[in-house]
Amino acid sequence: MKKMICITCPTGCEMEVLCDGDKITVSGNRCPRGAAYAESEIKDPRRTVTAVVHSGSGKFQSVRTDKPLPRPLIPGLLNKILKENYPEAEPGAVIIADIEGTGVNLIATGPAR
Repeated sequence: MKKMICITCPTGCEMEVLCDGDKITVSGNRCPRGAAYAESEIKDPRRTVTAVVHSGSGKFQSVRTDKPLPRPLIPGLLNKILKENYPEAEPGAVIIADIEGTGVNLIATGPAR
């Protein structure tokens, strides 16, 4: 059994998740969104990544993923952006497209500084 707090709304339901093979049972949630969140966290946890990248001009630019990325891919993405320089881009511009074939893009979120 795993305990978790739902983050899909301000209520913050304390849930208990029981996994029995492929069957997942969630208790403590007050709405269906809590059960969906718990199941997602168990089967395929994802996170939105925010970071800064180096530009060739010595400036930094804030970036984020446009959708949540599977957690196992996050360290590889962070290592990649740490080692490379990226050209300055307008907010909303794609910096890295289709990360690892997931359909998730890394986009600029602010001007280079």
